[in-house]
Amino acid sequence: MTQPQPLAPELERQRREYAQLLRAGMLSPYSLPAVGSAVEEAVLERAWARTRNPFESVGSRIYVLSVAGTHGRVKVGTAGSVRGRIATHLNEYHCNGHGLIDAWISNSLLNAAPMERAIHKLLKINHQPSYRKEEYPDGDFERICALVAELDAKHSLTEEQVQFHEWEQQERMREGGEEVLREIERQVGRTTGMGKPGETASSI
Repeated sequence: MTQPQPLAPELERQRREYAQLLRAGMLSPYSLPAVGSAVEEAVLERAWARTRNPFESVGSRIYVLSVAGTHGRVKVGTAGSVRGRIATHLNEYHCNGHGLIDAWISNSLLNAAPMERAIHKLLKINHQPSYRKEEYPDGDFERICALVAELDAKHSLTEEQVQFHEWEQQERMREGGEEVLREIERQVGRTTGMGKPGETASSI
């Protein structure tokens, strides 16, 4: 696993402070303190910084979240839009007095679902998942990240592959747009009686 860049000393101090507040159950539901916002933003920024391509235009990714609170756990999931999915998780965590103290995000995969299933199968050998199945109350964040990072290194797309699949997507969108325009032209022709040269309204 690529070692993450250390947080700035002040942010690291804030992260320890935030984690203590969360574990003591002192975070009020629906109210995130400034220290929490700073820490969560910093660890997510660091997670994205280690990826080859921070954009989500191709495939999906695996994410690992270290969640602190009176019932801390490690969450492992997958999404096409990881930023949006994590934002949804954070909203729920904050409502329940929990918060994010660390995060890891994989590189792009064409389809992360099979790898996610394999990861959960491996994790269940030594960890008891919660009733949510994708969360591990006794999970070791660093160890889980190391496992996922090993699979990520073998199966994630290279920068060249990402660019190729982006080009493929753009071509499909362009071809789809041209087909829509052709269909509009056909519909307009039927309505106005103006078809292709040589066509009459009755032959359209």
